[in-house]
Amino acid sequence: MSTATQADEFKFQFYMSTKDMFRLEPDTEQVLVTFGAPANYAPPDIVSFLDVIGDQSMATMGNRGREESLLLTVSISCIVNGGQEAELLAARRAYALLRAIEYHARVTDTTLGGSVRHCFLERHTSSGQTDPALIAQGRVCEIVAEFRAQARVSN
Repeated sequence: MSTATQADEFKFQFYMSTKDMFRLEPDTEQVLVTFGAPANYAPPDIVSFLDVIGDQSMATMGNRGREESLLLTVSISCIVNGGQEAELLAARRAYALLRAIEYHARVTDTTLGGSVRHCFLERHTSSGQTDPALIAQGRVCEIVAEFRAQARVSN
């Protein structure tokens, strides 16, 4: 059977690996890990595996193998009850989750279940402050991270 892309397997394996990682970490039991957008925002910490983009190029001359570059968007959202001081706590928590996910992909499960050759954090952005519409609920930090992976796609 032909493999057109590794995008779906990469996203699935990264999601499952992260879900398992947080399940095993005693201090991160409250992290909701979702494949796509969450149904609700009830837990204080949410990691969502969102869009994946794949680009392919010919790997070698003379065969049908291709090199695929995959870019996966992961959203991390943390909310902490409280006033201005909670803004810092939410940001610290969100970046702690990002560091855990990045380390896991770069060091612990480097091929993400064999779906890719390697995966690295490429870039991230975070909201600088809580949306005024949400301040009554607490302080929120949202990080959007992009992870780049390389995979070999063959006939």
